[in-house]
Amino acid sequence: MTPDTGYHGPPELTVSRMLTTWHPDPAVLLALAVIAAGYLMAVVTARRRGRAWPLRRSTAFAAALATTALVTVSFIGVYADTLFWVRAVQLTTLFMIVPLFAALTRPLTLAAALLPARHTARARSAFYSRPVRALAHPATGAVLFMGLPWVVFFTGWLPAMLQSRTVDIATAVLLVAVGFLYYWGRLQLDPVPSRYSPLVSLFVAFAEVLLNAVLGLLLIYAMGAGIAHGYYAGLNRPWGMSLSLDEQTGGGAYWVLGHAIGIPYLAIVFRRAVRHDQRAAAAIDATLDRHAPAHTREDASSEMMRPWWETDPAVAHLGLNTPRKVTGTAPRSPS
Repeated sequence: MTPDTGYHGPPELTVSRMLTTWHPDPAVLLALAVIAAGYLMAVVTARRRGRAWPLRRSTAFAAALATTALVTVSFIGVYADTLFWVRAVQLTTLFMIVPLFAALTRPLTLAAALLPARHTARARSAFYSRPVRALAHPATGAVLFMGLPWVVFFTGWLPAMLQSRTVDIATAVLLVAVGFLYYWGRLQLDPVPSRYSPLVSLFVAFAEVLLNAVLGLLLIYAMGAGIAHGYYAGLNRPWGMSLSLDEQTGGGAYWVLGHAIGIPYLAIVFRRAVRHDQRAAAAIDATLDRHAPAHTREDASSEMMRPWWETDPAVAHLGLNTPRKVTGTAPRSPS
């Protein structure tokens, strides 16, 4: 407490306090423990039923839990209500990083492996229903994922989070849910009601990265004019950076973290697009092999083996595409 200013927040944030300040939140830790226990039981049950569950999925699950704990019970959770840049780091992590790890875990695949046979038909009907199809549509996830941060930062949502524990927790859950919805529909690692070309995901991913860059730049150059300015000014914080610099730092943190997670995400989407094209080409080749006559396949193979200049009509006037003749030296007649 600082009597001369009326400040009641935590002490000045230093590098030492970043490493040593922890505030165990019983509610958060209990929720994470319940989720971890449920996941372990589900994996054990799936393996007992003969369903293989790769270690990389459990690693992604552990990363999701560890990241959530890091931004809620470490110094980030302690100073999130005092410094805007800390709150920006927390929100970005819950919105972009934790859901990506969760999507890599493939929770719907695990749930399907545990579903009793008697409930399969009902679950299948619900999964392919119109509401679920609407949620899985590329436009739904894209609009929610790209629009939600703008609403949180540029409306009264953020001040409400800072002043209400209930709104804070509900917003954190919503951010993770919307982020997972986005990655679920884009990566398509788990079952989805309707599959779309990975090229659609690649295009949406590029648009999302660009829009988040714009949002980060706006936060950097807003200069403390409207991002919960009244709340942070009312804290009368006597230490640390100014309000405008705090907001610029928060915008920079959002921009950096968004791009840091965007790079591996784009790499995953690009790899899946390449594999999709390879599978499609292999399927076409297999279909042609089943239906095309043998002599047609041989002719096509011979045609593909010819040099490009023998088949390209653009160089026909040069005479390079004239079929080559095998010539040899005629034997001389004996004199």
